Amino acid sequence: MHQDFTLEFASFLLKSNALRFGAFTLASGKPSPYYIDLRMLPSFPEHFRLTVNALKVAAGKMKFDVLASVPTSGLVFGSALAYEMSRPFVYVRKESKGYGTSKLVEGHMPSGSRVLLVDDVATTGTSVSNAIDVIRANGGIVEDVLAVVSRMEGAEEKLKGSGVKLTAIMTIQDIVNSLHGASLIDDATLDSVIKQVAGSGEYEAD
Repeated sequence: MHQDFTLEFASFLLKSNALRFGAFTLASGKPSPYYIDLRMLPSFPEHFRLTVNALKVAAGKMKFDVLASVPTSGLVFGSALAYEMSRPFVYVRKESKGYGTSKLVEGHMPSGSRVLLVDDVATTGTSVSNAIDVIRANGGIVEDVLAVVSRMEGAEEKLKGSGVKLTAIMTIQDIVNSLHGASLIDDATLDSVIKQVAGSGEYEAD
């Protein structure tokens, strides 16, 4: 991703409090020195559009028939991308409604469709992997996942084990390196994120 966009996006995340540093607990129960909440992004149309356009560029290099996502925040990006690219869109429920048709895949997905799964933040890849299983069980073919941000905490490896490639617009490493280079975060903050990533065996030195 272009360096100017990375800095603009990273700066926006910081200023809007969509990216916060401190002591947080992730959904998995794992502690983290930072938290990213991209659900903030649609409230800022200019930056939301820049992000969707970046997703569009990345998706344009992939082969797919249908776009899909998982509620809730990933659905916002997936549906906006589908609208921009004039592609069919479906979403995968985490669990059946328990009434009506009890479908897990909402929308029209013909059997044999190549499905590009869109997510907001990729962490361990567990929720996306579950969605991949559901899509495949319903006749879809999944070979790619597209995320806005990768936390670099195992999602790439987990998805690779299922024959799926994860592509992210940017990684947390890109974000903190950019912020640090612009003197928007200090050495200690940068080091805390590097240690978090390294603890997952994902850190790549420049």
